[in-house]
Amino acid sequence: MSVSKRVNTVISALSLTLSLAITSVAASENVSTASLIQDVEQRQTAFSNIDKQQKQISKALGNSSPDWQQLEVQSAELTAHSASLQTLFVPGSQSGSKAKDKVWDNNIKFKAALANMDNSFIKMDSAIKQQDQYAAKGALKEANKTCRSCHRQYRSR
Repeated sequence: MSVSKRVNTVISALSLTLSLAITSVAASENVSTASLIQDVEQRQTAFSNIDKQQKQISKALGNSSPDWQQLEVQSAELTAHSASLQTLFVPGSQSGSKAKDKVWDNNIKFKAALANMDNSFIKMDSAIKQQDQYAAKGALKEANKTCRSCHRQYRSR
């Protein structure tokens, strides 16, 4: 094989390798972008579910004899949604978000606020399992205060 044919073969092989690498990077970026969009959608869904479940639980706890089995189901779902938020505020997922930039800039304080909310829901869940209506109402009220405070500080209007 002549030198020019070998050079052409090497150039062709390098071109193919480069094309595959570019395609791989582009695919990786698309997957990453899709993942970030999914994170935003999942956390917005979690917040919507938390809001809905808080209202349902509050109403049920207002009854003189609550349906404790139903409350346990609702509380478990709410607690799971709350816990999921800890992993859904990943760097790069700001686009399409209702959250202010300081969620990512001041992540330690924001994560602490999420943990406070989560802990209040865990207390509520425990009180519901013990069928302690007074303690469950108190923990839910505590969680609601955390939600309002967090919205004022970290949510864009």
